[in-house]
Amino acid sequence: AGQKIVTMAEKGKESEPGSGLGMSLGSAALLGTLGAIAMAPSPLLLRSLLAAGVITAYQSLPMLRALWHYRSVPGPTPLPIVGNLLTLMANGNIHEVYEGWTKRYGRTFKWFMGSNVVVVTSDIDQVREIGLRRFSNFMNHMPVPTKMAPLLPDELATMGKYSMDVSRDMYWKGLRSTANSIFHNVQVLSSFCPLMKETASELRARLAKVPEGEPLDIWRALGDMTLDVVGTCVFGVRFDCIQSKGTDAVKAARTIFRVNIASPTWNPYLSVGILLPPFLIPAVSSLGRRFPTKAMRDVEWSMNVLARLSEAMVDDATKQNLGGDGKGGGERNNNFLKLFINAHNRESGDLLSKDEVKAQALLYLLAGYETTANTLAYSVYLLSKNKDKERLLLEEIDRLGKQHGSDPSSADLKSYTFVEGVVKEALRLYGPIPFTDRQAAERMALKGGLTVLPEQIVHISMRDIHRNASYWPDPLQFLPERFVKGSDIYEDQNHHAFLAWGLGPRMCVAADFALMEAKLALINLYSKFTFEYTDEKPFKLTFGASLGPEHGVEVYVHKRQKEE
Repeated sequence: AGQKIVTMAEKGKESEPGSGLGMSLGSAALLGTLGAIAMAPSPLLLRSLLAAGVITAYQSLPMLRALWHYRSVPGPTPLPIVGNLLTLMANGNIHEVYEGWTKRYGRTFKWFMGSNVVVVTSDIDQVREIGLRRFSNFMNHMPVPTKMAPLLPDELATMGKYSMDVSRDMYWKGLRSTANSIFHNVQVLSSFCPLMKETASELRARLAKVPEGEPLDIWRALGDMTLDVVGTCVFGVRFDCIQSKGTDAVKAARTIFRVNIASPTWNPYLSVGILLPPFLIPAVSSLGRRFPTKAMRDVEWSMNVLARLSEAMVDDATKQNLGGDGKGGGERNNNFLKLFINAHNRESGDLLSKDEVKAQALLYLLAGYETTANTLAYSVYLLSKNKDKERLLLEEIDRLGKQHGSDPSSADLKSYTFVEGVVKEALRLYGPIPFTDRQAAERMALKGGLTVLPEQIVHISMRDIHRNASYWPDPLQFLPERFVKGSDIYEDQNHHAFLAWGLGPRMCVAADFALMEAKLALINLYSKFTFEYTDEKPFKLTFGASLGPEHGVEVYVHKRQKEE
């Protein structure tokens, strides 16, 4: 048996992925178990080995089926039970892993999350078919597995049940329709513009106090600003991050992004749970509650703090509605909590429950904090490294500033086309979200000869699409003109391949909100300052809850000397 395993392993190394290796893996696991049983010195050990063999064979069945069905799709060779998880645990930067696999296996490949196969594509034709033309079959994101809920902090499990990001089918459709009525309402968006300008002005005042020659982590400073913006717009309360280091809510939000809750590595019990059958989860959950890691305690504390804040704000906003005209105050006092409290699920017609409102509030807080801060920090970094592009940005800000003054309205922002190009080009090169996902409802044949099975998870590798020379000439160059209509290079780009906010009905509902915030911030900052990257720390991205700068973005702040 041992010799047979070695022979199969050697053949596996020589064979192409998906060429029958799945049967070899299954046979190897079975033969290994039989060989061990034959050599077992005692009945107890024999029974233990037999049980282990049965569990291994049972857990390997999905992998064997997937290897056969997707045999024409290349990908890294999986190990029994764990699949390719060891590769991802060795390098938590999934964007680097996907980039390497794309170079090796092409635009469409497969890998195994335990025994379950994940298909990854950066082929824009397949992506548009999945996200647009066949959307009815790919409406849902990957669900939080039911068996994993006991391994999560209670508030995180609640968010996983009700938040729009992971909600499904008609329930998602109702939530999304409700959110569209808020985020795509010009009047509502305009009402948040003064709040954004106020926080940007506060950051500008803080930067004015930074001495020449003293380095500043602009990423952290921008994070203070975006957390102030999202705190005010979501909860209707000021976190005052710019003025001070803030409250427990500030620490909680930062903790969520310091600990990568999108990865199972922060919680080893999750990593184990992924590989185990459901009947063993209660025992693992009990161990996790008895012996949590520091990261697990930090995440649970953070989620509890934010959930209590959200619940208190829901209660307060509900009381205001009952005591007033039902509209939750004037335009200046708008916040998403009040708007969602007054909203109905447009499919069911029911008012949203407290848990549903809390889940949406937490989603928007977490989704809107670091992603926008990262985008702005990348914009500053890229402009500091490309002074010719910075000069074009300053020329547009100065020119339009004479028309609109130093305080542009939400309507005025449309004129700032180069500023918008800078934001989008930073997103193309260093988008905070490197991939998104869809789950197939039914078996379906797609372009390129790919036929997906029911419940198949498909990852759309947006980062690899954004860096593909077939879609973006000179893909690693910082060229904001790509997104400026009428520029010499605008027509050379495949604009269908810009997916920073996703695509189709599932794309980011708050994309317009985020773009408005980013443009206002850049206009405010560059009207008074320019920035020089210090080069003291390497610019390197790391994947946490989003793709962020591992060492921050340290710059020198230079006050502009504009001619009167």
